[in-house]
Amino acid sequence: MVANLLKGVKKGLPFLLLVFIVLGLIFGYYTNPSFLKNYVTIVLFIMIYPMMINLKVTDVFKSFKNKKAIALSLGINFIIVPITAFLLGKIFFSDEPMLLTGIILIGLIPTSGMTASWTGLAKGNLKLSLVMISINLLISILIIPLYMKLFLGKLITINTFIIFKSLFKVVIIPLILGDLTRRLLIRKYGIKGYKDIKPNFSGISSLGVLAIVFIAMALKSKTIINQLNLVLLSIIPLIILYIIIIFISHFLGNKYLSNKDKVALVYSTTMRNLTIALGISLASFGESLAVFLIAIGYIVQLPIAAYYMKRFSVKQS
Repeated sequence: MVANLLKGVKKGLPFLLLVFIVLGLIFGYYTNPSFLKNYVTIVLFIMIYPMMINLKVTDVFKSFKNKKAIALSLGINFIIVPITAFLLGKIFFSDEPMLLTGIILIGLIPTSGMTASWTGLAKGNLKLSLVMISINLLISILIIPLYMKLFLGKLITINTFIIFKSLFKVVIIPLILGDLTRRLLIRKYGIKGYKDIKPNFSGISSLGVLAIVFIAMALKSKTIINQLNLVLLSIIPLIILYIIIIFISHFLGNKYLSNKDKVALVYSTTMRNLTIALGISLASFGESLAVFLIAIGYIVQLPIAAYYMKRFSVKQS
């Protein structure tokens, strides 16, 4: 029963996100939601830790066979996307530094557990996708503080130590604990037993996403409802950003890769790690408008991923 519930939450995440955004806005508007700040840390852990159990970091050191695809993913994720996000942010959010911060965080943190899921659904190269997830996530840990300082240093005070502390709390600790948990589960239940329970972790992570989105919306509810133009202002550059990413990845994949590898490339670049972006934003900047923008990102990202799967799934021979 619990497994079916978690599966249902994961499957219905796009719709549930919209529901929880609305519920958070209503709750925050009619109550004093400040007490929710006390639950941010534990909810972040519930959101990120299960995701890390499914991330096999050792794949990074085992498989560099497809150097062309990996190089393309790194170039898109750490050069093209951050610069594009920054330029769009400067165009649309010149007077809103926290919204600029949000779109930059989206641009800086690529790949999530959803990357592998969508690659598999679209019949892409799943093994390559898993390698890309690990490599890109690990490199992003080093890149984020540098880019944040470069892009935002003149607009807001960027405390590099706080960013590193947030990364340590939101990414590195869950990553280490997730790896240890996976090893313990495999030792106790075997590979088959682990694979049987593995899908549940994504469902638990999805519950964490819903909870953190609810908290984020509740904490910023009065600001958002009193400035509804922020929603329109936020969603337009996000749609443009995702269209640019998917177009460039698809074009380069068509030119240099096989169909299966192309699908893995598209999802490893288009699926931004909004979960970690939310965590870093909350840990570094509190309940700012950056959190609001990242939450809106879920609404944009998931339909685009679904459209690409429907339109460009690899035909089985």
